[in-house]
Amino acid sequence: MRLKSVLAAASVTGVALAGFVMSPASGALTTSCVGTAGAVTVPGDLVVPAGKSCTLEGTTVEGKVTVRAGADLVISDGTLKGAVVVAEDGYFDAYRTAVAGNVTTTGAYGIYLDEADVAGSYNGKAGEEVVPFVYVGDSNVAKNLTVAAGETLVDGSTVGGNVTGDGGSYVDVVNSTLGKALTVSNQTDGTLVCGSEVDGAASFTGNAGVQLGTGSSLSTCDDVNYFGGDVTASNNTVGTAVNGNIVRGNLAGEGNDPAPTGADNRVRGESTGQFADLAPAAATAQRRAAKADRVEVTKDKAADRKAEAKAAATEAGPAQL
Repeated sequence: MRLKSVLAAASVTGVALAGFVMSPASGALTTSCVGTAGAVTVPGDLVVPAGKSCTLEGTTVEGKVTVRAGADLVISDGTLKGAVVVAEDGYFDAYRTAVAGNVTTTGAYGIYLDEADVAGSYNGKAGEEVVPFVYVGDSNVAKNLTVAAGETLVDGSTVGGNVTGDGGSYVDVVNSTLGKALTVSNQTDGTLVCGSEVDGAASFTGNAGVQLGTGSSLSTCDDVNYFGGDVTASNNTVGTAVNGNIVRGNLAGEGNDPAPTGADNRVRGESTGQFADLAPAAATAQRRAAKADRVEVTKDKAADRKAEAKAAATEAGPAQL
């Protein structure tokens, strides 16, 4: 009788009980995670409080996961059966982990997916101060990937829906397969597509540098791309290089300054506008050093935050989920 009374009081007041909070409105169970935990099942939602760190290994979360401002969640070999929401300066690192819902961020420090499987979409928005990054490495995102700020790198991965990047630092797609359209615009450090397959239309507008295919104008690439639809590049600056691509549709665009360069492309449709008579780039063209090795830069950034998160979680001790 005493236990029933305590549980009833907790459900009414919403107070914490052994790491859990019962929402009075919905009755949904919420677990707060600070520290480390292993192969347990969290029956409801999971929250990492602001500024705290949580590391999980082999953990299953039945509900939604929320990483609050400045918090870190590092999970390996896990199963997340709901959505993941990451707040300002939050960090989410998932290794060999399945996410059944969408991953949504607003000004997050970063999202690092390594051999992960996201059954929903990824949607990243700008925050107040942080320049976020999203790394999708050897992973699968079943639906759309949309970013509105920061650094985006899709490396050795599959995205089933549209990939859209607008107003960020860069969007790079390397050794990956995109099931639908690729739309990249207004990237201050340009955009690279290397050794990849884009099954829908591809559009590049207002970027500070575009490299499609082989060459080294942004980064060294030795592999060709396959584009299943039209490719359009317009109003890009710094340089637009199109080399060694197979384009099933048309290749077109105007307003690129300087004019685009390229060679060894197989275009099954029409090449029009500035792409009607492409000239090869000058032999003296060099890769911009500041844009080199983006993969390693992103991995280093993630590794630093991950190490800090794991250290903080270890110091906090068992999370008692």
